[in-house]
Parts: sequence; C-alpha cells; structure tokens
Amino acid sequence: MKKRILVSACLLGFECNYKGACAKEYSENPSFWNKVFDFYEVIPVCPEQLGGLSTPRNPSELTGLADNVYRFSAKIISNKGVDVTHNFVKGAEEVLRLAKLLHVEFAVLKSRSPSCGKDSVYDGTFSGRLIPGAGLTCFLLMKNGYKVLTELDFINITNYCEE
Repeated sequence: MKKRILVSACLLGFECNYKGACAKEYSENPSFWNKVFDFYEVIPVCPEQLGGLSTPRNPSELTGLADNVYRFSAKIISNKGVDVTHNFVKGAEEVLRLAKLLHVEFAVLKSRSPSCGKDSVYDGTFSGRLIPGAGLTCFLLMKNGYKVLTELDFINITNYCEE
C-alpha cells in the first residue's frame, strides 16, 4: 500500500500559485513530479485556494512569525495592503483537516510561500528579502506532529535513494 502524502498543488503542475502558474520546480522537471504518483498516493493542496483566495491573486507576505498570527500579533497582507489573514488561516486549517481525515504520512510544501514555506519566508516588506521562519500551513502541520519537507528536501532525498 502506498503512503499517502500532501503535496503543494503548484509542485504537481497545477496553475494555482499567486501568478496563476505552476511552480518552476515542476516546469523544469515535470517527469520527476509525475513519477511521485508511482510511489505515493498524492493529495494535492493549495491552502490559498482552500482559504477562498482566487487565482491569480496579489502576492502576500507574513508581517511576523506564523505562530504570532495565532496570537493576533502578526498578519498576512497582500502587496495592495489587504489583510488576507483570515483566508490563510482558513486554508491552513483545511489542509490540517485533510491531513487528519486522510491519515497522511508527511507533506511536501513549496518553499518560501507565506502558506507553505518551511525554513524561510519573505519578510513582509515585498522587497524579496527572506527571513527564517515557516509559512502558516507548514507551521500548523508541524505543530500537529506532521513531518514537512520542502520540494528541495524531497528532491534531494528521492535522488539519494535512487542512487
């Protein structure tokens, strides 16, 4: 029986990122991501869409650490100044609900995203500067005991295992 995993939909070729495109990691190597289906039961997720945001949409960034969103001392704001925190919280909670309902083993999420980023996210100034921290969905999954990998972690581990 295949392990069930969550994967950011943009990594699987779904045109759901804020620009209405798939992730460059998919467009640069679609055969790798399509092969994932041979080994795992894959559940594609886009927290922003699950939270009610349209595609395409304005880029958004965290104004602080993800855990501070739940303490009401940080928000997620679009580059137009619109507070989209509610949408991101709703999307993160829906992904967590799916993870529990479907008994997933782990998640592979898109790096640097305000939802899915694991090790770093943009700093909230829309300057392209990264700071250490996780996106809201990644934070919520890890807080609830789920292992989360970035796409780069997953590619490196998979390539290592094939050697």
